[in-house]
Amino acid sequence: MKKMKNLFVLLSVFVIGCSGVDRAPEEFVITGKFPNNVPIEVMLTYTDDQNNPIKEKYLSTNGEFSFKGKTLASSANLFVYPYISEFEPTQPEYWKLFNKVVAENKYLTQSRTFFLEAGNFEFTGDSDLISAKLKTKSENQELFNTYIKEYEKNHQRYFNSLETKELYDSIPTKKINIDSLNRALLEHKKQFIDFPYEFAQKYPNSKISLVALKAGDVSIGIEKLATALDVLSKDLQSTAVVAALKNVITVAQRNDIGKTAIDFSLQDINGQRKNLRSYRGKYVLVDFWASWCGPCRAENPNVLKAYNKFKGENFDIISISLDRKKEAWLKAVKKDKLPWLNLLDEPSAEKSMGSAYGILGIPSNVLIDPNGIIVAKDLRGEELHEKLSVILKK
Repeated sequence: MKKMKNLFVLLSVFVIGCSGVDRAPEEFVITGKFPNNVPIEVMLTYTDDQNNPIKEKYLSTNGEFSFKGKTLASSANLFVYPYISEFEPTQPEYWKLFNKVVAENKYLTQSRTFFLEAGNFEFTGDSDLISAKLKTKSENQELFNTYIKEYEKNHQRYFNSLETKELYDSIPTKKINIDSLNRALLEHKKQFIDFPYEFAQKYPNSKISLVALKAGDVSIGIEKLATALDVLSKDLQSTAVVAALKNVITVAQRNDIGKTAIDFSLQDINGQRKNLRSYRGKYVLVDFWASWCGPCRAENPNVLKAYNKFKGENFDIISISLDRKKEAWLKAVKKDKLPWLNLLDEPSAEKSMGSAYGILGIPSNVLIDPNGIIVAKDLRGEELHEKLSVILKK
């Protein structure tokens, strides 16, 4: 089940057709059948026609399953796993039986990603979800697969470079050219960030470009995003996805360098409300992160190093966690030894400071001057130390 969760995280970040199917506009039907060996639960994730994330489950006792819905265009993910009714997941007996069933049925705990749009989608011909045949009139599957393959390649190359750089940064005696590592990291980061925009400009009429513009998990370049949206076809311009992305631009512009930082009041580790305005008169780094974010946890030692170096120079840090589970957040704060003010973001989008600050990917931060003005954003690694050295003249 842990592997399934990881797959869900990796595959659920993409959003994306309309085939001429004789049915209600934008409606899809997904069907499939597996051998009737054991009861199964099939989960479908996608975004609906209003760009809202949807997760549905279908309990099947005969191997058959079906889903219906409406979507403009979306990356859909199917997950299949055994249905265990005798025990709860909190009981050891549950996992013992779960693993036994999985070992005897190879198609369980697998996932399948495909391009979902209006029409019929039928999975047939195999008990293996990954290699099952997909029967559909959708003409976008091949381009969609190409997009995912290229996205994952750029993603992996960037994070491999990031891990290598962080590894050698932790080694006192280095026998490698650090400058070459830095150049490789910057090059791969740029390729990763630029890929969605390059794809959208290459395919301005394809709804898969909407996926590309939503899928980045590093901070999105607002100017590039605006440019990419401008070249999209008129049909795509009128979609809910583009409307949401334009709102992203509006929010980001409200938080540009030179703008007054939005005040907030959030709960600390003791449940007490703390606000930003009480830090006026200091330089404050507001750092957005989460316990489940690998790059965030890898960056925490660097932020701690900066704190220890500059904390006596009219400088402080406030961390805002995007965690939904308070226990995981508190455990991570303790394990990473974060001595500054730690706050937990509000779960609702309307009250979330992550949303208010236009945070699209973490780790992310904003540096605020003593007058409450944003003076820098997204400082990581040595860049954070260099910026603080300049403004604090140390």
